[in-house]
Amino acid sequence: MSAVSDTTERILRAAGELFAERGYAGTTTRAIAERAGVNEVTLFRRFENKAGILRAMGERFAETAAGFSAGRQPDPGDTRAMLLGLAHSEISSAVENGGAAIRLAFDARTVPEVAELLGDGPKRNMEALAAYMAMRQDAGGLRSDIEPHVLAEAFFALTSSYVMYRMVMGNAEVPEDTALDTTVEQLVDLYWSGAAPRGEDR
Repeated sequence: MSAVSDTTERILRAAGELFAERGYAGTTTRAIAERAGVNEVTLFRRFENKAGILRAMGERFAETAAGFSAGRQPDPGDTRAMLLGLAHSEISSAVENGGAAIRLAFDARTVPEVAELLGDGPKRNMEALAAYMAMRQDAGGLRSDIEPHVLAEAFFALTSSYVMYRMVMGNAEVPEDTALDTTVEQLVDLYWSGAAPRGEDR
């Protein structure tokens, strides 16, 4: 990783930690720079301002969001493999960014700048996944008697919200990588048992 990339990553990581701890409004660029181990001038050169950091974080969230990444999954003809890839991406992102994502989602209700920068990303993510589910239904890879939006909502209910619940409620530690892989497999098995075409396994 180049020095520029390393600095960018440290700033984004520090911002995510602070947004989760203090919220967007309660986090200053000075605090982010200090947490990242850089000076504020460097932060401004990379992102211009705090809004630029949030914009970059939003782009990162979108890269791993199930709806937006559905078309980039390998072997789209294998529906269960597609679901497994999407679930792994969604849960891994929740583990890495969950604290900041949760706090920013709440901030979007009261901080206009956050609402404007996050925009309708979550809604578009849901719509994109529902569209992908409809496409898999047309190909015979998912039950056709369930509304595509219901399939998408159920998928999200079994993936990202699983980790979010653990983080918000503090009921358990987020699993290590090996346990996380097993968890993803089990969640997809639960989903697949209800969403797979009846009498078929594809």
